Amino acid sequence: MATGWLRGKVKEVVSGDTVVVVAATQGPAVPPEKRLTLSSLVAPRLGKRDGTTRDEAFAWESREFLRKKLVGQACVFRVDYTVEVAGNKEFGSLFLQNGQQQENVALSIVQNGWAKVRETTGAQQKQSPYYEELVKAQEAAQGAGLGLWNKDSAAIAATLAPIPTSDDFNAMSFFNGVGKGKPVAGIVEAVLNGGTLRLSLLPDRMPVTVAVAGVQCPSMGKRPAAAPAAAAAPAAAAAEPAAESNGAAAAAPAAENGNSAAAPAAGVVTAASIAAAGVASAQVAPGGPEPLAREAKWFSESRVLNREVRVVLEGVDKYNNLFGSVFYPEADKPANLAEAIMSAGLGKAVEWSLNMMTNGAMRLREMERAAKQAKRGIWTNYVPVNTGQTKLSDSFLGKVVEVVSGDTLVVKDINGGGVERRVSLSSVRAPRAGGRDRAPEPHGLEAREFLRKKFIGKDVTVKMEYTRKIGPMPGQAAAAEAPAADDRSVMAFGNVELNNAKEGEDKNAAEMVVARGFADVIRHRSDEERSSVYETLLELEEKAKQAKRGKHSSKEVSVPRINDVSAPGQGARAKQYLPFLQRGGKLMGLVESVSSGHRLKIHVAKEGVTIAMAPSGVRAPQRPMPAMGGRPAAAGEPYGMEAYLWTREHFNQREVEIEIETADKGGTFLGTIVLPGPKPLSLGHALARLGLAKTQQFFDASRVKGGQELVAAIQAAKEARLKVWENWNPEDDVVVGEEDDDAAAAAATSGSGEVLSVTVTEVTDGNDFFVQSATEPRVQWLEEQLRGLALSDGPAATGLVLGSLCLGQFSLDNNWYRGFVERVSPVEPKYEVYFIDFGNREKLPSERVRTIDAALSAVPPQARPAGLAYLKIPTLAEEFGNEAAGYLAQLLGGGKRFKATVVRKERGGGAKEKHPRKAADKLLLSMVSEDGSVDVAKEMLLAGLARLPKLHKVRDPSAKAVISKLMDFQDEARKAHEGMWEHGDPGDSDDEEPAPRAPAWGKKK
Repeated sequence: MATGWLRGKVKEVVSGDTVVVVAATQGPAVPPEKRLTLSSLVAPRLGKRDGTTRDEAFAWESREFLRKKLVGQACVFRVDYTVEVAGNKEFGSLFLQNGQQQENVALSIVQNGWAKVRETTGAQQKQSPYYEELVKAQEAAQGAGLGLWNKDSAAIAATLAPIPTSDDFNAMSFFNGVGKGKPVAGIVEAVLNGGTLRLSLLPDRMPVTVAVAGVQCPSMGKRPAAAPAAAAAPAAAAAEPAAESNGAAAAAPAAENGNSAAAPAAGVVTAASIAAAGVASAQVAPGGPEPLAREAKWFSESRVLNREVRVVLEGVDKYNNLFGSVFYPEADKPANLAEAIMSAGLGKAVEWSLNMMTNGAMRLREMERAAKQAKRGIWTNYVPVNTGQTKLSDSFLGKVVEVVSGDTLVVKDINGGGVERRVSLSSVRAPRAGGRDRAPEPHGLEAREFLRKKFIGKDVTVKMEYTRKIGPMPGQAAAAEAPAADDRSVMAFGNVELNNAKEGEDKNAAEMVVARGFADVIRHRSDEERSSVYETLLELEEKAKQAKRGKHSSKEVSVPRINDVSAPGQGARAKQYLPFLQRGGKLMGLVESVSSGHRLKIHVAKEGVTIAMAPSGVRAPQRPMPAMGGRPAAAGEPYGMEAYLWTREHFNQREVEIEIETADKGGTFLGTIVLPGPKPLSLGHALARLGLAKTQQFFDASRVKGGQELVAAIQAAKEARLKVWENWNPEDDVVVGEEDDDAAAAAATSGSGEVLSVTVTEVTDGNDFFVQSATEPRVQWLEEQLRGLALSDGPAATGLVLGSLCLGQFSLDNNWYRGFVERVSPVEPKYEVYFIDFGNREKLPSERVRTIDAALSAVPPQARPAGLAYLKIPTLAEEFGNEAAGYLAQLLGGGKRFKATVVRKERGGGAKEKHPRKAADKLLLSMVSEDGSVDVAKEMLLAGLARLPKLHKVRDPSAKAVISKLMDFQDEARKAHEGMWEHGDPGDSDDEEPAPRAPAWGKKK
């Protein structure tokens, strides 16, 4: 039965005269399809795979001509007639859109000699409406000896040569012959299900079945399901001709030849009626396809069926099934079929198959995880497992700086830049020790105290084992908005062991706390990670239960009553304890926590009170504080974090000897805090000696115990320019005029400057680069925090404006880093982001930008602008500027550590500047690699890419001494005509300027 013109897309070419066309629909639904034989054509038949029939002459070549022309192409077609005796086989005309022209496919086949025109025997014989054109084309092809009309006996014999059959194929032999990871080419003849293909390997056409490695798609069932084409037939039969539906006659492509048959008119043809029939194929019969099996099959068919693909052999299973990674062409680039299936959520990863893969297995797991999170395809009803874990295998040496509870410690990573890592003991749970808003659980304080006495301040080895995401802590659930699943915290679990335990002594923290009865062993599910000493923990727990130790005891637990007057607003209550604490003289206390470099929270057991205390007369700089409890984030003072970390390492959770002198109006007690031992350590004096504290504004040494020693320690730190005194000047109280610039410059550079251990993160040009402190623990802390956040799948940032802090995904490694919005594109959703911890910039689309939380934004930028002291280096706009920048990047790059001496600082804009780069001081450095092998200034001078100022224009004696020593290297480069000295002296005395000198103290030049 004839139909009107319909739009479609060629899904498959069966032979040189038969195609399968699907409706031109959008979306993942399986479209209806129609098998169409081109009217009045006969092409040679292909043989069967089992070898029962063989190819007719030129059958493969005929099919290949049509396959290369049609597969995947949009077309316009109609059914011309059906033949009832052949099972209502449909014959029709098909046109391919070729630019502005429409190509009659049947005519093209005949013109190239790859099909014959079926002869008619009478007036009633059904035939193509373009029959006369086809006959003329055949006569021309026959006369030219094209295609089937080739009379070359050798060519004919070659097409009739026997081809391998499926019985000739052995997967294991083939795999061993080609080799694992080696590619083979083939044409996909059929898609059995979304992840299983039947191919003809090239060039010998060996028929093979290949399973896509790493992927398992829904099964199509044991029996073939009803084809979507069954529903397509009535739809196609009911479709209105395009010409009638538009009220006008369609123009015939062959009208100029006198053919009256109607041909498709571009822009007026529709297949909407065909698309509506696709719903009928969605019914699932018992024993039939699994849910989404047809969709998965169509997904693969639309990409690889009848396409030439590349198969990378991965392995063979015990049933002799061949597995491989399949790559198909997409936009002139190879695309991975397994990745496409996973991304669409139409398959799941299978471990035994993933283990075969040479590479790409991890990417498939990640894509499956993303599909699950997005609930795509088969994962629509997926409910994520709440206790998902990630296995770890790293270990490190550290020092315990805090015991949080009976199962959690904070360890300083000795070889990791001093960063503090929170470690929970694997597979155990101890009672919670409580907090300011939570009462301790029974035995919680005892468990923490037991572990504190054993581990605080001790050197340990930590072996990390797994991580787990957790939800909000108690108290957070009542927030206005609950945190998203991807914002959950990441807990890291591992084993902590004492390094210096004597032979026979316990050293494993988890084993100790379980054996003492202060922790339970977690009963893991079969798919969960667990401690490497899990069996031992179970044995120790059983022994603790039998001995009724700790929490397994039947005795009632008494909760100690504690008066805590250390919190803000407790000043009046705190002062009530002052007389008792003063009369007590020297008292023993336990430091519960460290608030800042000089302020501690101490529990005095004798008086049953917990107080806030600080050493008399000194104050350490304030550390940065994140936003918390409605309080905004506070920027820290220089060296505030260093002072805090030092005090925390040496005093936190230690037993100290205190002597109270007085209390301030806020309720903080003042006096001496001493860590007892063979060499007692006074907190106030130690901070002063290290340059991490200054005296209070109205400090009177005569009124403070040990006041003279404190003054001497402060003075020694000043003269050594330590930490907070790095810019100290004996004449700080003297106003320096313009005429004293040189004297001020000399004072600023004559002493030994601060020495830093740094790595260079970015080189802008020969005069500007950025450094990070190699000993700054916040750098690694930031990396860990950003790594623990699942940002890639979160919503893109909106509403960011110029000057906003943000998180940006750097394009080279796809990792997330803190950034500052320098510019917002007015025409597209893009931002120019300056990465504040590295100094580089990148223009990012909105999907690579996220908002930043207060805790991360509170940490100061870690990239410090810097330059080389004493040297004059050409800019990028000057001759040898690019060479100088490139050579400097070569010297400083690669993550090498340098010992950098701060010669002076060029003051930045400070708080008035919003941009981090403009606000920061620029450090002018003298840089030498830590192993002493590379002196950067020397190397730049020897390469002729830097020069020195004239000595007679340098007034500062210390700078003149350094420049005099460097002058020999410049002279050596000049004599060798290196770099800018290639043609002699690049400048004259007129363009020489004095060496950079410090501005007058307190004034900006």
